[in-house]
Formats: sequence, C-alpha cells, structure tokens
Amino acid sequence: EEIYFRTGQSRQAAENSPHLEAFRDKGYEVLLLTDPVDEVWTPATSEYKGKSLHSVGKGDVELGSEEERKKAEDERKEKDRTYKPLLETLKSRLEEHVKEVRLSARLTSSPACLVGDSFDMSPMMEAIMRANGQNVPHAKRILEVNANHPILDKLEAIHEQDKNDPRIADFAELLFGQAVLAEGGQLPDGSAFSRKLTDLMNKAL
Repeated sequence: EEIYFRTGQSRQAAENSPHLEAFRDKGYEVLLLTDPVDEVWTPATSEYKGKSLHSVGKGDVELGSEEERKKAEDERKEKDRTYKPLLETLKSRLEEHVKEVRLSARLTSSPACLVGDSFDMSPMMEAIMRANGQNVPHAKRILEVNANHPILDKLEAIHEQDKNDPRIADFAELLFGQAVLAEGGQLPDGSAFSRKLTDLMNKAL
C-alpha cells in the first residue's frame, strides 16, 4: 500500500540505517535516496501511482499482514505496561534532546534509533537549510528503543531497584548518542559521549 524510502548522505549510510531492520527482516523493498535534492521533493510528493510515500525514519510503521500487525501491537502494549516507568525516566534524563521515548516497531537488532513525526523536517534537511543561511530551530525527535534488546531488560532491572541510579542517566545518554551516530548525525557533545563510553569500557574490563 505504501512506497517506503530512506534518505541518507551516502548509499552505505542509508543501507546500514537501523530504521531498515524490520523492513529487511520482513522482505520489504525500500528506496535509498542519497541526493540532497531528495530531501526537497519527498516531503512535497504525497504519492506515486496511487501509493503513498512513507519515510522509514518518520511516524509509525505497520508491517506484515493484518494478523501479524495485531499480534505485534498487542505484544507492544503489554511491553509498554512493563517498561512505562523506565521510558518515562529515560525521557526525563534526555529532556534536552528528545520529546518522547517509546518502544519501537522498526528495530530488531539495534538497541535504539531516532525518528521524527510524520511532518517533521529531517536532520539532513535542517543541515541543508542551515548551510544555505536559513535560521532553522532544532527540532526534538523521538527516541525509539528495542524492547527485545538485552540492554533494555538490564536497564529495567536497575530501574526497578532504584530509579535514581546514576547508571540510568549514563546509559540514556549513550543510547541517544549511539542512535545519532547510527544515522550519520553529529553528537551535541562528542567529548562527553566519549568519556561515558570510556568509563563503561573500563568498568566492563
């Protein structure tokens, strides 16, 4: 019913995007668009030959048959109840960067990704406009996390013991930073991210 696409600065960046995981697993074809002009015409083109265009990095995605979608939605609602307190804590720790933290229907192997609402400007379009002298306010996006990733289970266990555990804030920043880097973006504070990652590596060794 829809034509899915992914924009990116290069084919490699677009092809390796975590946003494609569920699409790849279910055998959906996705157009990879790497020319800067693609950021201009795609928001202005609502459909092609009766099929609507849908960015895999925006809005909600519903893949599979109606039965599969209903099953996935029921499972997500159940997990929402389990993880809701943790998601709210992650959002409060990342308030400066994101407007919402929610469970993802896109991710199958990565722990997190960033998505926009359906009519939000993409980060690449923001960068193009700023490069052309436009004063574009930075739009907060949505951090989606993978309910099936072991990191979330471990964070949930820590959160259940103590929601103020400082490790939660550190991992929130790391999840956000990883999501930014995975889509080819620029970290708001690369030095802080590097320090947190180094501390984590030291503790793990």
